[in-house]
This record gives sequence, C-alpha cells and structure tokens, in this order.
Amino acid sequence: MKASVTVDYASYECQTKDIIFKPTLMFSTRMYKFSVKNTSKIVMNYMMKIVDAETGVMKEEPYSISPNKGSISPGCDETFIVKFSPTEIEEDFSRLICCKIGNLNPNQKPLIIELDGVGERPVCHFEIPPSHYKEKKEQEMNPVDPKYSIIEFESLGTKIKNTKWFMVTNPTSQGYEFLWEQVDEEGKEKKENQKPIFTC
Repeated sequence: MKASVTVDYASYECQTKDIIFKPTLMFSTRMYKFSVKNTSKIVMNYMMKIVDAETGVMKEEPYSISPNKGSISPGCDETFIVKFSPTEIEEDFSRLICCKIGNLNPNQKPLIIELDGVGERPVCHFEIPPSHYKEKKEQEMNPVDPKYSIIEFESLGTKIKNTKWFMVTNPTSQGYEFLWEQVDEEGKEKKENQKPIFTC
C-alpha cells in the first residue's frame, strides 16, 4: 500500500485592497470583479462576510458578494462579484469584506477589502424589464448614452398596436406633476404633420 500526505498552511494572493464605487442612483446596481488565488498546496476553504467598517458588526446592505463561501483548489483562482445597489441615501456607505480562511498561514494577514460608494437620489425611478439592447449596441461599436433607459418592443406586421406597462417611483419627499414629451434625434429632420411612433 502506498500513501502520500501533503501538509501545508493555506495562503492566498489578492491584488484588490479596496473597492470604491462611482456615484450610483438609487435602485440601480454597479458591479466589480476581483479574484483570489490559492497559492498553497492544499484546498483553501473560505467564507466571505460584509461588516460595518467601524463596529465590525454584520451589515451587508447595500452590498452583496458572490460566491460568499466555498473552496479553492491548490494553484487555482476564484472570481468574486461585488454589487453596490443603494435603495436609500446614507452619509456613510463604508463597509469591509472580511474573508475567513481555514488554516491560514499565521504569517499572512487575513484578507480584508475596504468598500465604499456614493448613492444618489433620482427625481424618478423607472421599473423597466431588463434589456440587452445597450450591450448589443456596444458590440456594434455604437454605444448608447448611459442616461437612457431602454424599453424594447417586438412587433409582427404593421398597423399593430403594441403596449408595454411599467412602473414609475417617486423616491423624493415631494410630489410633482409631469408631462411626457418626445425628444427628436439630433440631426434628424422632423416631417411636417408626422405622428409620433410612440405615445405614453
């Protein structure tokens, strides 16, 4: 009978020390990817948690991380996705990602990544179904201005009325009146007496 045993402490490499998100509108999401490499000769078990930067108490919102636990084989990398999704405005969005690594080498510091971001309150928020239109336009080298929200229609034939429903939220503390207005594309002449294709 032949047996072999590998004895080692867990160790890692991670180039990310902090993640600072750009100003993000409420109900919107920004993402950031980073990777962690297992540089040891044994499987590295980990568990991620997001805590308050001052108290160390668990406080994830408005952040999330995926995956939040698992294992990394020797010499391999794991990619993590951190999301920032503010639903309210806070003065302090600072948090810490603390990674608990089993059997970590006592000569290596625990993996801690600083998080911070800024939330902005929009005048209104549109609850619109997800669309891949912007991604398709970016692949065609014709990107769409990020300030625009996209509603896609599928229509079979002409002279057919297609309807889409969506919700609009007023996240401010003040009520207001509104008026829908069609804005013509720059550099494109509008034909006289031409009826708008879309109405709202």
